[in-house]
Amino acid sequence: MSSVRHFLAFVFLALLTCLSAHAQVAAEPAVALQGMDVVSYFKDGGPVKGQAALRVDFDGARYLFSNAQNRAAFTAAPDRYLPQFSGLCATGIAVGKEFKGDPNTWKIVDGKLYLYYSDAVRARGEGDPATLARAHKNWAARK
Repeated sequence: MSSVRHFLAFVFLALLTCLSAHAQVAAEPAVALQGMDVVSYFKDGGPVKGQAALRVDFDGARYLFSNAQNRAAFTAAPDRYLPQFSGLCATGIAVGKEFKGDPNTWKIVDGKLYLYYSDAVRARGEGDPATLARAHKNWAARK
């Protein structure tokens, strides 16, 4: 009977170890902006892909950077670079909807990064000067 208990204890510990290792892998944050370097949006030439070796995990997301300078800039002031509305479509937020923003459809306004669902949706938002103000009001109200 004692050997059966030892065997069951061994199996139990092995299962716990496997589950713990799986939980650690599952806890990896998702890559933000489809891997685009968030700082590069603010530079001439627009966004470029980041490198996995130059990453920073911040606020539940993983940001990749194209160079060490951009990574350092983000680390020093992440709020300066983060997309507004957690990367959701600005026009969608303005009309009370939550659509994922496309990292390839973006605009910098007053030093802030805004993403849009598509070019057509961005054009619709740009056609109404009050869109971003409504989006910010709606975003503040949901918190």
